[in-house]
Amino acid sequence: MDNPFKKRATEFIEDPASFVSLTSPAPLKLFFENDSSVLFDRLITVIGTPGSGKTTLARLMDIETLFILLRSNSQNSKSLRTALVDYQVINSSNPRFLSYRLPSSSNLRDIWELPYSENLRSTLLRSFVQAKATLGWIRKLEKVEINISDIHIITKEGSETQSILLHAVNTLEFRQYARNVEEQILRVITSLLPPSEAELLDSISNLRFDAFEVIESFSIPNNSEQDTNTLLLKPMLIIDDAHELHPVQFQDLTCWLKSREMKIARWLMTRIDAISHGDFRKALIEADNDKSRPGATIGRDHIFKLMQRERKDRKTFRSIARDISKQYIQQMQSFRRKGITTLSDCLSSEPIQISKIDLSKLQKLVNQLIAEISLPEYKIIKIRDSIPSKPDDRFLATYRILLNREKKRSPQNDIFAFTVEPSDGIPALEPVETEEDDKKISDKKPDLLKGAEIQLMHEYDRPFFYTFDRLADASSDNIEQFINLAGALVDGLETKLLRGKPAKLDAKEQHQLLTERAAKTIKEWDFPNSEAVKKLVAFIANKCIARTLEPNAPLDDGANAFGIPQQEMYELQSKEPAFANALHFALAYNALTLIEHYECKNKTWCIFELGGLPSIVHRLTLNRGGFCEGHLSDLLGAINQ
Repeated sequence: MDNPFKKRATEFIEDPASFVSLTSPAPLKLFFENDSSVLFDRLITVIGTPGSGKTTLARLMDIETLFILLRSNSQNSKSLRTALVDYQVINSSNPRFLSYRLPSSSNLRDIWELPYSENLRSTLLRSFVQAKATLGWIRKLEKVEINISDIHIITKEGSETQSILLHAVNTLEFRQYARNVEEQILRVITSLLPPSEAELLDSISNLRFDAFEVIESFSIPNNSEQDTNTLLLKPMLIIDDAHELHPVQFQDLTCWLKSREMKIARWLMTRIDAISHGDFRKALIEADNDKSRPGATIGRDHIFKLMQRERKDRKTFRSIARDISKQYIQQMQSFRRKGITTLSDCLSSEPIQISKIDLSKLQKLVNQLIAEISLPEYKIIKIRDSIPSKPDDRFLATYRILLNREKKRSPQNDIFAFTVEPSDGIPALEPVETEEDDKKISDKKPDLLKGAEIQLMHEYDRPFFYTFDRLADASSDNIEQFINLAGALVDGLETKLLRGKPAKLDAKEQHQLLTERAAKTIKEWDFPNSEAVKKLVAFIANKCIARTLEPNAPLDDGANAFGIPQQEMYELQSKEPAFANALHFALAYNALTLIEHYECKNKTWCIFELGGLPSIVHRLTLNRGGFCEGHLSDLLGAINQ
């Protein structure tokens, strides 16, 4: 297989077996967390940024993929199968759903461009979707070698009349009826001169196809070794790339699919673009507060499901990233021949020190600072001994930060308690040893060491963005962004292999490759309002750089976010629609993350946090929590410059 890091591999692989081999079960845990059963009995609007895995999830639900997964004995297939059993997508030997993925590019938008009233266009859209779906379900069953004569449509109790009108009693007649409806609507869509509305209304009865409120399940022969002779499959419609629909059409489709009378499972897969800014912010707040319980986001008949949101615990996405990179690396012959199975093994974690000349300059600066503040010797020793590293560049940078903190601290607020004890009549000052004092900086302030590294990066170009964990953290919990960044490292490793060198990237090489790839990606941003987003990102980044490089590092590893009072956000949509629109696209394309109702310093904030790519380009921390304070007017001024 070609380098799968070069593209979103799973979307370009038609063979289901190859698709299964590249699909990691790890991201499924985030999607199916809590009660997975509610994802199949009402409308689910699945929201995700580009590359968050929406289409991969839709393809995984395909019955052909599920049957191949059930028959495969590979280790990855077993892990994937176990996960899908836990999430009630399959049982031990059979799929539970018959899904059909309908791309929104399949003439759906064209219906909304027809010169008819909104009601008529809505009728055509609904009939077309239902005809396409039913034909798709039957076609999927035929593809897994089920004879159409063995397929039986199970309808809802009390819907006998509707079943007769749909010809659902006979699957062959039902399919033909659906084909006729699809053909007639396609003729209208593709005609150079569509028929008049009056003419179309005369034949509207021939274009009606109301199947979703009638069909309950499909019955097919059960070829497994279970006792039952038949297998009941719940039909499922997945409308992919719903953001390509007209906004009014999207709302109409959403309103229709919320019907509680439908027994089919239905998912709308969309980017953030199609969701109103208010609804998306509401979904984010609910998710961040861990209130995404069944039906809690929108109601009992509609749930917003976020494919991606950055979490406080980065370990989850790191695990996902490791699993995905492992699947991809194993498909590459150049790495298999060398026995390389994981990307992390190829990434050195050894830091690269600044030059001896720069180290000497830094030592002089520290010596000057010690002389300037004139601390007692015991305090100097105490500060120096609290730093858990050998006398190297990071040691000196951390030492300098702590000395600057001591410089700002007033004598009354001395952090080192002491007692006065007489000795031969001469008072002696000795620090009181406590358990807390015995702890090193790495125990009390682990982020301070990162802050020292970041200051060294800005002053002396010391590499910072290296190791697999920092690669994963820079991906903003987005799979495609991870693959894009990891792809830069894989390119560098492949080049080394071609030249006969060991497949290992040192800290400097990793840092350079990631920085170049991040800068290139941001430069190529061309989504709506991208210029305003770039201005907003640059403003926040400059504020964060200034805060991060303050001599006493007040935020330890610095800031990568800008906070404004939460109350200033309440009327954003009505009073500042242009800014709200720009913010919407910044969130949609991972430029920013929004954290609302953040409690800090006895105040409630709304935090605008930079995504991983801007953090790399502007040399800022990848940790969360550090932010600069300001107001909405500051952000408005930034994009209006």
